[in-house]
Amino acid sequence: MFLPREKKILNLLLKSEKKLTTSQVAAELKVSPRTIKTDVKKINTELERHSCFIRTRQGVGLWLDFDENGKRYLKTAIYEESDLYMSAEARKYYIAVALLNSKEYTSMESLAGRFYVSKGTVVNDVNELEPFWRKFDIAFSKKVKYGIKAEGMESQTRLALIDALKKVAGAPGKAAAEKIQPMFENVDLNQLKDIIKGTEKRFHFILTDISFDEFLIQLAVMLQRLEMGHGMDDKAKDVALHIERKEWFISQFLKEQIAEYTRIEVPEKEMEYLICCLRGMRFQVPMVKEKNLKKMRSRAPEMFDYMMKILEEIDEKYHLNLEEDDELSYAMFDHLECMVHRIQSKMYLTNPILESVKKEMFYEYEIASYLIAKFSAKYEVETTEDEIGYITFHIGASIERMTQKKKKSFTVTIVCMTGIGTSQFISMKLKRLFPNIEVSKIISANMAEGLDERGQDFVISTIPLYLEKIEVIQVSPVLNEEDVRRIQKHIHKQENKQTEEKFTYFYLKNLLHEEITILNCDLKSKEEVMELLGKRMIREGYVDAGYVDSIFERERLSDTCIGSLIAIPHAFDGHILRQGIGLLTLKKPVAWGNEKVQIVFMLALNTKAENHFQGIFGEMLDLTKNSKDVAQMLKARKFNEIEIFKRG
Repeated sequence: MFLPREKKILNLLLKSEKKLTTSQVAAELKVSPRTIKTDVKKINTELERHSCFIRTRQGVGLWLDFDENGKRYLKTAIYEESDLYMSAEARKYYIAVALLNSKEYTSMESLAGRFYVSKGTVVNDVNELEPFWRKFDIAFSKKVKYGIKAEGMESQTRLALIDALKKVAGAPGKAAAEKIQPMFENVDLNQLKDIIKGTEKRFHFILTDISFDEFLIQLAVMLQRLEMGHGMDDKAKDVALHIERKEWFISQFLKEQIAEYTRIEVPEKEMEYLICCLRGMRFQVPMVKEKNLKKMRSRAPEMFDYMMKILEEIDEKYHLNLEEDDELSYAMFDHLECMVHRIQSKMYLTNPILESVKKEMFYEYEIASYLIAKFSAKYEVETTEDEIGYITFHIGASIERMTQKKKKSFTVTIVCMTGIGTSQFISMKLKRLFPNIEVSKIISANMAEGLDERGQDFVISTIPLYLEKIEVIQVSPVLNEEDVRRIQKHIHKQENKQTEEKFTYFYLKNLLHEEITILNCDLKSKEEVMELLGKRMIREGYVDAGYVDSIFERERLSDTCIGSLIAIPHAFDGHILRQGIGLLTLKKPVAWGNEKVQIVFMLALNTKAENHFQGIFGEMLDLTKNSKDVAQMLKARKFNEIEIFKRG
């Protein structure tokens, strides 16, 4: 891998029409000629493997000598001049990769020189990474005059490298691979891409774009570590346990392909690593399209039965019929099985549209939070909000299947880089706004070129896309108002009810009560808010004494801010004596997770009663989209001054 100053040297030489002296290069980079000579020696160690070299001749200068292959390599290695000035956040993780891959002690001075910053900046970067080191059990040994050396189990070191590289790479796609290619001295990422694509074709599955890039990084890390002499820890699990799983056969195929195309032999004890990676992947088209619940259950009977038990609880609590939806059972079990394994292996998913999901689908998100909380406790894993977001998609799709009855007149295909999750989010919002739309296919960007005009009336894509015979409507991953207007225009609809509709708040009117309303408070934190309003609801007999502790427990799982200054803290189970919704408004907003909150609805909803949860949550969503109603609430000083909630 080339570091910023090394890239700048290469960039100067590549762009220069004449030979440059060492002094000229040194003056340009504001370092000594001796430093340049040292850098050139290091650069050449890497260049000589790729049909290129920095030539030097006393009295003449420096110049690049390369053939066509070398030229292509240089352009990939240098990629963008803008990268030479990396962000502070990216630099931290470049440093992390450098330390994790170093066999020797590394001084802060050497890192400062390599990254073109001061020693103090490097020290701060390493210190700011403390949560990162702790997360992966990476420790450091120190040696006076030599520096520091990262120490940890190989399995943890790889996980840390994967995490750091994902942060450096950024969003999935070609640019991501180009960013991290220089960090792999012995691995050609394009070659690995071809191997993964060949594996997909051979075993008839397709990874989501995010999982494709993640698997690419995982394989690249494995191969580079093997080339550096770092194999997996000796305590690897017995791969024979996986002999019946398709992942085992795929891992064997990958081993053969890697040996054939890269000449790197993957030891047998690395098979567990490959299987772990595969089991944590998310698929656009799964490895096995299981449509037999009995057969699916046989994979992990206890886990399957527990999932069905939780779905039954959810049906009772939220008055749904999720347990009867076989399609949900297939998708949910696949996800949960992988999730438990993934988290136990410290492989974490990211959800690029999590914040939008929490706001746009917080009814479905709430149900997903309940399910995840149960699974976390059962299997003793620390789940993330990102996982809740992905479960939300499955829940939402199931609810939509149960409620969607109108015949569709338009067939569309959704193309989405982030896979099934984002696509389902768009699909559900489309169906909510346009009952006459049917989503026929959800595909990745890599599959879009093969689309036939037959089978869909038009395509909705979250990425720039041109198809010769099919109309493409590009939208944002959250399907904003402008996107909706473009779709309305395309299908020649005149409906504008989403923007013209008057909000009536039928359910909220009946559940809000003056005795559990506190207006215009001067409080400093969400903890103070929940304590004050919770105790008021206890005093007035709406909830029991355990309610406040329960809402704090729910809040730790995922904050309940839903946007537009509104939060809806509540308990998962029990503690409800009377139905009602507590209301508290604040003089000034307080921090609530990553956002600010000034209006708090504290929910006391009895799951034993016939409740309209979806209607209640829907009205709260309506409120977040109506700034006039929010402003009117904040203006009120007495309960009867809240005009929008007046009964009548």
